[in-house]
Amino acid sequence: MSAMASESIFSQGQMPTLKEVLASREQRAFFEEEISKTNANQTLISLKCNIPGPVKYNAIVRQISEIGIQEVKNAIQTNKWKVTYEKLMDLDTGPEYFVVVDTYPTAVKQAAIMIEDGSLLGQLFTISVFYLEEGKMIEVQRMEIGYEPRTCMICGDEAFECENANVHSREEIQKKIESILQEDGRVHLD
Repeated sequence: MSAMASESIFSQGQMPTLKEVLASREQRAFFEEEISKTNANQTLISLKCNIPGPVKYNAIVRQISEIGIQEVKNAIQTNKWKVTYEKLMDLDTGPEYFVVVDTYPTAVKQAAIMIEDGSLLGQLFTISVFYLEEGKMIEVQRMEIGYEPRTCMICGDEAFECENANVHSREEIQKKIESILQEDGRVHLD
């Protein structure tokens, strides 16, 4: 990958402020809850991209998101789940995709895990799965359904622990993402 392509991944594009990123996270949580309440007895899938650093949205991030969305749609089609709601939001903080399916949340979470763990590029997606129970929104966790926690793309340890302890530098993570994109080959870097 040329220095120019590398630079464009992480230095060109939408650079929301920390305040905007936190506000977006809060709005997403509110939106997810509203969708869940409106679609009771169904399962909500929420997809976003894991992109470290100040640039959260550009043409490359959009391509990564489109691949993730297509993989979710493929899983829905393969499993013959009925879609009752779908929305894509292109935000400065990154693309967010929401889809509600009429099936059990554990089956959906298993499919989400297969996408996240099934390819190198899957490591760049966060696919959350929610359902409503007694009026409360519940997120299905990997360990609840017998899966190991998500692993770090760099060292293979538990991703959550690495993130919370800032074990890896942003530059190290960005280099790994560049390597993943190059190896996967589906994202056009120029």
